[in-house]
Amino acid sequence: MADWLIILLLPCAAWSGWWLAMRKEARDLRADKTRAAYFEGVGFLLNDQTDRAVDVFIHMADLDQQMLDNQLTLGSLFRKRGELDRALHLHQQLRSHSQLTDAQRMAMDYELAEDYAAAGMYSQAQALFEQLLAESYRPAEVMPALAHLYERTKQWQAALALSEQWQAKGYGARGKEISHYYCELAQQAGDDAAAVANYLQLALAADRDCVRANRMRGQHFLRQGEYVNAIHALQSIGEQSAALLPDVLPDIAAAYHAIGRDDEYRHWLEKTEAQTKNPRLTLALAHLRGENAPDAAAELLQSRMAEKQTPLLLSAWLNYQPGFAPLASTAGKLVEPRTVYQCNECGFRQQHLIWHCPACFAWSSFRPMLELKVENR
Repeated sequence: MADWLIILLLPCAAWSGWWLAMRKEARDLRADKTRAAYFEGVGFLLNDQTDRAVDVFIHMADLDQQMLDNQLTLGSLFRKRGELDRALHLHQQLRSHSQLTDAQRMAMDYELAEDYAAAGMYSQAQALFEQLLAESYRPAEVMPALAHLYERTKQWQAALALSEQWQAKGYGARGKEISHYYCELAQQAGDDAAAVANYLQLALAADRDCVRANRMRGQHFLRQGEYVNAIHALQSIGEQSAALLPDVLPDIAAAYHAIGRDDEYRHWLEKTEAQTKNPRLTLALAHLRGENAPDAAAELLQSRMAEKQTPLLLSAWLNYQPGFAPLASTAGKLVEPRTVYQCNECGFRQQHLIWHCPACFAWSSFRPMLELKVENR
């Protein structure tokens, strides 16, 4: 009986060995085809034949689902190089692949959304990002991308709702951003004084150090004739960011003048300048003194230059020295001090103060810098 069993099992064993060998050969052949296709695609890329490379890599997805990650990386590379049409073509073709899992489909949708956003197709990008967020796909990455879209398209209410969701999920505080969203809504409110005041109050509740909110409140109070409130709001900027206080000096001076307290403004400016010794405040105080007492203005500038030598103050000092009039009109004019604003996050420079960096999308990141512009004539 045992002999008969052995005889019956021998063909089964032979067939099993042949079947396993054929499967291994098929896997090896498939791997060889994949590697060959991969190197063929790389060759096309090196020869700048990106269209043919795209076709090869798409065909590789049919050969091996594990190659999808490589295709995603390739599409991201196209996008970073500015070849948005190729990135979109690749990702759309892969998105239509019939054997994608849910995770792979969402990964493809994320890349497509990034492509749309880079191409300025914000509505398409927003729809995909919102769908991905509803599906809880990588919310720590989807939320910032969606927030940038809302900011670019000025959807401030949507940005507020997203920020609340962001904080509720524990991904970090969004007080600074929320404060600016309320400031944007206050700007949109226009002549609705009650809405403006409410939005600015909410902005300070979200971030009490928001310089923009206090500046807007001060200007709002000025328009409403509430000059004392305007003074308090604008002067509080010195506690939030002393570097930005000189930017609101004209509004503070106008508020004091409206209530007939010009001398009080002068005393406040003298005290603040003595505490901070900010060159921009020094120039403002010197200009104020120079209207009636040029010698006092020159003395102030000279004392500050003794502490910190800077051509900025030297140029102003020369204007108060009659004996140096020829020098002031020649060399003093060649070196023109100016204020520029630089983003602390990425270094982007701007001639005027703005609140949202167009390069890195940071809020409240600009600070004034004194720069000397040397003119060659």
